[in-house]
Amino acid sequence: MIARLIVLVSLIGFLCLDTGRAGALDLVNVVLAPLPPFVIEGGILGAPPGIVTEILTEAYRRDDKLPKYAYMPAARAGHTVRNGRAMATVISGEPGDQADSFILSNSLLRTSVSAFVASGYAGPPLDSFKAIAERQVAGQKSGEGRLRVISIHGDPVMSELRNAGVEVEEVPGIKSALALVVRAEGRVVLETFTSAAMYLAQNSGVPASLLHAFTIGYSDFFLAIARTRPGAAEMTDRFNRVLESLRLDGTVEAILVRYGVTQAFLDQRAIQN
Repeated sequence: MIARLIVLVSLIGFLCLDTGRAGALDLVNVVLAPLPPFVIEGGILGAPPGIVTEILTEAYRRDDKLPKYAYMPAARAGHTVRNGRAMATVISGEPGDQADSFILSNSLLRTSVSAFVASGYAGPPLDSFKAIAERQVAGQKSGEGRLRVISIHGDPVMSELRNAGVEVEEVPGIKSALALVVRAEGRVVLETFTSAAMYLAQNSGVPASLLHAFTIGYSDFFLAIARTRPGAAEMTDRFNRVLESLRLDGTVEAILVRYGVTQAFLDQRAIQN
């Protein structure tokens, strides 16, 4: 259900994840779509804070790679990697998504996508795109006004909202969006990734008691290597082994905790409203 989010991981230099050859650190140029939970607002350009970003950074570090981060649009990233001009992407969705184009790693992160409203909201549950569209129509017909729905600039969830008939507006970032949701007292809904919104609410002075989240669905994030790249399966296997080591020694959990969430909490949010 969740739209696919594609992030380019452009590997520059001698990058052979399928070899155990030792040597100097390989330079890994990672180009990200500037959306949570890849990037969390408030970081510097060269080292953007974000849950997926930090997991990737540590995985590459353990494989003797040195990541450098920059940004590009998600659609361009996917096109670039499919054409063989970059090594890998990160996509979100279901494990079988884009299986004809990519070999996917194990999940980097599972996080829910939620509709955030002020805690005083008294309308029907906003637990699906269809429910949100129906609420907008009902508000207009009753004369109480159209429910305002916002999402982060460039977030692919907007296309699914529009396909469901929702009128949605772009906003530049989650911090300002959360403040608007609270001030609007139930008249504004924010659609975004739960983990990122939780982190920013905790660090921007917005008390959690002022917000209510309806879970729309969930999405897993995967490293994806083009099937046409020689050795793609072996590269993915090697990355999976490194990723598993991060899970076993508690590194992934420690990253989640730094952002005020745990994987168990994110899994639970996927089945609760």
